[in-house]
Amino acid sequence: MDRRIFLTGILGLSGAAVAATIVRPVNAIAGVPNTRGILDKLDASTPDAVDDGDNGDAPEVELVDHHRGHWRRHHHRRRRHRRRVWRRTCRRYRHHGRWHRRCYRRLVWVWYYL
Repeated sequence: MDRRIFLTGILGLSGAAVAATIVRPVNAIAGVPNTRGILDKLDASTPDAVDDGDNGDAPEVELVDHHRGHWRRHHHRRRRHRRRVWRRTCRRYRHHGRWHRRCYRRLVWVWYYL
């Protein structure tokens, strides 16, 4: 199993190297096109959109408690319980050249969390 994983890893690595040599990266030309569009309209600022800050209102900082209820939510210990349930168990057996199935109920313990 270890040899199979090693060989598939080596073949994958060599395949990636072959693909990288066949498809060589092309140097991209970085630049901004000189076309006129909607971005020119967005660059022009309107005088009513600029806030001078003369109204004297200072921004208020709202304190938020991100840890409220943190202990109760993340440190609750769920208790493990078990109960008995009936499960159906089937067995196959061969009798006089034919397959037969015999099913019966079996009592088992099942664990669950509360």
